[in-house]
Amino acid sequence: MAKGRVALVTGAGRGIGRATADALAAEGFRVILAELRPQLGRRAARALAQRGTEALFIETDVADARSVRRMATEVRRRVGHLDCLVNNAGVLEPGPLTRVREEAVQRMLAVNLAGPVLVTRALLPLMRRRRQAAIVNVASLLGKFGMADYVTYCASKFGVVGFTEALAAELQDTDIGVWAVCPGQVDTPLAWKTGVAPDERKSLIRPESVARVIAQLVMGRRRERSGAAIDVTR
Repeated sequence: MAKGRVALVTGAGRGIGRATADALAAEGFRVILAELRPQLGRRAARALAQRGTEALFIETDVADARSVRRMATEVRRRVGHLDCLVNNAGVLEPGPLTRVREEAVQRMLAVNLAGPVLVTRALLPLMRRRRQAAIVNVASLLGKFGMADYVTYCASKFGVVGFTEALAAELQDTDIGVWAVCPGQVDTPLAWKTGVAPDERKSLIRPESVARVIAQLVMGRRRERSGAAIDVTR
């Protein structure tokens, strides 16, 4: 990728991740799309390229430490630096705790919580090379209050909010800002799993609304202390 500002977005193939990649591209970033599903990742990268944005797709499972290390090695080799990281990849399986599949419990914790930690840990050295950098973690309003039938999801997103605050404290003497965004119910495939009827979708938050807040934080147009968890409700 050419020199210039570079952003990496996880789970960038659809939903909030895809909208965020588009928003950052509009701000002049080259975009790396870290996505588990190759078809979605390549399609998103092609769409950005057709609009004149330099885009790179890297197949990545954020819950797999080896996959994350391979991704970081490729970023280091192909680009050499990183100005913005958006930890967006997430999964959801709602239901009473004792009825949710054990595999789903483990996957939610691995993707939603361990994923941002592993990805940030792997990429932070590349961000320290820049004069200024930004990390935005996509949490949820359910990272601030608990709800029945979302026990594991809430636990993972509460963890993301705590991770954000702790990381900001650890990086307070650097020029790397760290924030969490906490959307309500967004019109994405994750929300559809909760049983949202088609005629109710118009009341949900648009992915572009969340992406706009992320871009504002990254560009410094929204002044929030590092470590803050910002609600997105419309």
